[in-house]
Amino acid sequence: MNKSIIYLCLITIALLGCDMPKKENESKNVKKTEVIHTKTAKVLELAKRKRFLIAAHRGGYENDFKEKAPENSIANIQNAINHGFDIYETDIQRTSDGKFIIMHDPTIDRTTTGTGKVAEMKSEDIKKYYLKYRNGKISHEKIPFLADFISGGDGQIIFKMDFKPELKYLDDLIKEIEKLKLQDRVILRFKYKKDIAEDIAKLNQKDLPSILFRVNTLQQYNELRSILDINMVSVFEKKEFNPEQLQIINKASKAGLIIEVHSFNDRKKNHEDYWKEELKLPVKIIHTTKPIEMKELIDRLYGNDNLPAETKK
Repeated sequence: MNKSIIYLCLITIALLGCDMPKKENESKNVKKTEVIHTKTAKVLELAKRKRFLIAAHRGGYENDFKEKAPENSIANIQNAINHGFDIYETDIQRTSDGKFIIMHDPTIDRTTTGTGKVAEMKSEDIKKYYLKYRNGKISHEKIPFLADFISGGDGQIIFKMDFKPELKYLDDLIKEIEKLKLQDRVILRFKYKKDIAEDIAKLNQKDLPSILFRVNTLQQYNELRSILDINMVSVFEKKEFNPEQLQIINKASKAGLIIEVHSFNDRKKNHEDYWKEELKLPVKIIHTTKPIEMKELIDRLYGNDNLPAETKK
């Protein structure tokens, strides 16, 4: 094992050597908007019952052709449920006539039988095309629209959605999710920007789905907490955390926040070695491009019930 993993181990021990107190107020003197949900978000309920939550990148598409479930397809929702994943990570784009669709890229070129920029296409045009598998073969799955997609989970999975249209359309998205009465099963994730956090603070907080910001510096983390009373935070790194990111995790853990991370070095042959060290950190949501392998590892280490350690005493 290389020196960087050993370093991570030492930092992990230092972090976990302290008890995790209840949520602290790190910005007592700063007025901030409290996020109050009309329903208890399912992710918060699930986080209390399970040691780790697996967020499958684009639903998990390791065996997309064999399982007849291309990325970001309605068929892949049931596939993710069958595998036992907790969260389906996906991406939202907006058509020129104001409809939200599920699509990772700003164009439909890579994953469908069509071509074109989503923002310049009408919804009727979107309906013409089929999704493709990673091997290039064409599936029977159409490009899903938001309402059909998140309704397809049938209450059995949480959706974590990266919002990619212009921010001015966020309110329209929130209203559509509210109309579907699925606020409690949706997490909206953003790369942290102060103006985005401030704009969200101006919205009617009781109607919001869960909000998740991705931060990479202590300044971003502290600034975010001064604007919104968040209950979760994402620290994104694909290889290994730097010392500042570890400090964020430490502070967020002490504050009682749910912490999301990306699984390390997914493409390396020895990625399990990195995953095992990462799982020692006080994190809760593991976003991964290899959710099947990650679930198998967690099941081996913590049992199929994946219960918090304190519940097993």
